[in-house]
Amino acid sequence: MVEPSTRVPDSLLEQYQSVSNATVLGKLLQRGYDKTYMNGVRSLAPGRRLVGRAVTLRYLPSRPDLAKRVATGAHGEGFNETPRWQALEAMGPGDVFVGDAMGLSTVSTGGDVVFSRIVTQAAAGLVTDGGVRDGHKVVRYGYPVFAGDSTPTVGEPNILPYEVNAPVQCGGVLVWPGDVILGDDTGVVVLPSQLAEELLPECVEHDETEQALLEYTQERKISPKSFYPFNDDTKKIYEEWKKRRG
Repeated sequence: MVEPSTRVPDSLLEQYQSVSNATVLGKLLQRGYDKTYMNGVRSLAPGRRLVGRAVTLRYLPSRPDLAKRVATGAHGEGFNETPRWQALEAMGPGDVFVGDAMGLSTVSTGGDVVFSRIVTQAAAGLVTDGGVRDGHKVVRYGYPVFAGDSTPTVGEPNILPYEVNAPVQCGGVLVWPGDVILGDDTGVVVLPSQLAEELLPECVEHDETEQALLEYTQERKISPKSFYPFNDDTKKIYEEWKKRRG
């Protein structure tokens, strides 16, 4: 049974919009979370920032009996109630579709018609370590799209959607339903939901300190090497930077 996760509020998600993925990754590493960066997952729409709660869908390798089950629904509900649609219908504002396609980057997890539902649900975006069929069409919807690749293939001969909102892997990272998914042009980082509130102040301070240090060293045309790792001099520069900003 899936344990309930901490529901991260929209107000907290909004604050992570301006936090660096690299900073979050570093803070997680300091706490022993060393597998939070998805391998083989890239932005199909460069320049778009993604922050949202994970709604997960696990795909399995195709097999005739599994295909029949998916086609009819686990309890005979019919195609319209199969797992992929259940995942999409479960989404809302602030949610991200996360598809575990076992790293099969050229195998489609869905295409432009299927993933148009993300638009009408006003959800935050799409992440999968599989492929997105006609990804060039999906990116036109305007939301962030992260995938192994764009592909012309269909998925069903190779994979089938199976389970909704269970723990999955995506890009080699464990994703628990409700975890915070952070995507930018560097890739995707998974932030466990229970750590989101705790890490935010540390991340903000780190990013601000680096900005203060950058401005200080550029203005004086000096090397930043003396201020790393962060030390008392770095802290002084940061405090003075904050005062100037009011």
